Amino acid sequence: MERAREDATERVGQIEMTVVAAPPAPEAEQRWQQRVEVLAAWLLAEWQREQREAA
Repeated sequence: MERAREDATERVGQIEMTVVAAPPAPEAEQRWQQRVEVLAAWLLAEWQREQREAA
């Protein structure tokens, strides 16, 4: 009998998992906004550093 091949998202080693979308939590929007702000600040800082180095 051939062993069924399982997708990596369903089994990782001995651990089985299922990924499903959850309804949005009230704090989710705030967390995403914080991530956006941190990423934007980092990108700006990197661009400014490159501009200083090029000058």
